[in-house]
Amino acid sequence: MSESQQKMTEAEVSVFVREFERRTGVFAQRVNGTAVWQLIRFEVSVRIQGLGLERAPAGRRRLVGSLLRGFLQFFRLPRSSYFCKTFDSAYRRETPAGFEDVYFDDLRWVMPDMVKVSSCDAAGYESRIAKASTPPVFDDTSVIALSAILGRLFPVVVRHPVFEAISRAITSELGFDDYTPARIRRVYNVFWWRVLLYRLVLRRVRPKAVLCPDNGQFGLMSAAQHFGVPYIEMQHGVFTHVHPNALPPDLSEDEARGLLMPSSFAVYGRFSADVLRDSWLYMNNRVHPVGAPFLERARSVRASQYSPGAVPRITLSTQGIARKELGDFITAFLRLCEEQFELVIKLHPAYDHDQNFYEQRFGADPRVVIDSGASANSTHTFIARSDFHISISSTCHYDALGIGTPTGVLALETHESVADLLDVPGACLIETPADLARMVRDRSFGVVPDETSRYFFEHDFPGRVEAVLASMSVAPEASDRNTVAA
Repeated sequence: MSESQQKMTEAEVSVFVREFERRTGVFAQRVNGTAVWQLIRFEVSVRIQGLGLERAPAGRRRLVGSLLRGFLQFFRLPRSSYFCKTFDSAYRRETPAGFEDVYFDDLRWVMPDMVKVSSCDAAGYESRIAKASTPPVFDDTSVIALSAILGRLFPVVVRHPVFEAISRAITSELGFDDYTPARIRRVYNVFWWRVLLYRLVLRRVRPKAVLCPDNGQFGLMSAAQHFGVPYIEMQHGVFTHVHPNALPPDLSEDEARGLLMPSSFAVYGRFSADVLRDSWLYMNNRVHPVGAPFLERARSVRASQYSPGAVPRITLSTQGIARKELGDFITAFLRLCEEQFELVIKLHPAYDHDQNFYEQRFGADPRVVIDSGASANSTHTFIARSDFHISISSTCHYDALGIGTPTGVLALETHESVADLLDVPGACLIETPADLARMVRDRSFGVVPDETSRYFFEHDFPGRVEAVLASMSVAPEASDRNTVAA
């Protein structure tokens, strides 16, 4: 296929990729029991969709530093019941005690015996890690970097017919000529070393459960599986049955053999569970609604700090997608709408690091506030204090509904992926800048009913996570919780 052809939606890509798998049999190919295609299914799917998302590189200095830190920290790793894999960008809530991890710090009373490890997923967070209220005990960027080096220099499998078969299928059917056998081999060998390194880490910590707020962490997942330790994946972002890592429901016995999937997928709410019904995870009873800690805090902010004012406040959360088209849309909106309002443009912490783009286009308009993705200001706090939220196809649409803030979907590239929201009270499609200008003039933002908020995000996140742990017989002892509470 041509990468220049008209782009497909995520749902269309899902159908296309599944047909490709049936024709070529790539999902049934195994190297020493590993489904190599599963390791690259996400990146190939994203490339087919042609989103062009780019992360800011961590930088050589950061990688070298992580290798040195990781080596020293490895020998000081404590034993702990709960191994929590987080990311540097999670340290975005500033408190008097330091920066808090938005994924795990609210679980300290549920899992008092936890350790956190963190890797660099976005540049600019190093200083926050140093000031964290509960800092990670291990920089597993070292595992990622070292496995990438070892996989290239010391491959454990040099030749295998599966590398040839998958490469041939991708190049002939999809036209991605850079997916050579050597590249497929490198993916497998990097994965092999990553699993080994994570096994060494887990052997020192000896946890009874591993938790991670991200999909596709196959190396850690496989290492946990090796020790028979439950692996709980916590939802991060939009994740439906058409996501490349969700796994299709119609896998054959050969395709399903040895696939990596979490013991439990802890999702935000019933909505997330419902949209996963046509997935292998749901069919195998791995999906459990638990809510999210950042949403519970944001709900509290809205309840205590939001009230409609004379000047409406709008939060735009960017994604790094369709940046030029988004810029043109907002430029036209600002020209058409002469009303007084405040528009907060909050940049994505990983995929939208070019603040100058927005400064040059909107910086002169006093109604616009531009906040970088690396700032300590919380996206969810902005949304909670706003009359209205807008984006293209962001997880923040769902977050806004959970918080209780009406949300608008801008009809730009990829907006179709959140079309399931458009029948929900409190959500709407905004097709043109004139439509947005009219909404602001009329204050016709809509209302989010309480039942809608709960449908997207459950309440009592700590209690629900504890119930998931208990279902796997790895809940903490009551005496441990009482000690922490005291």
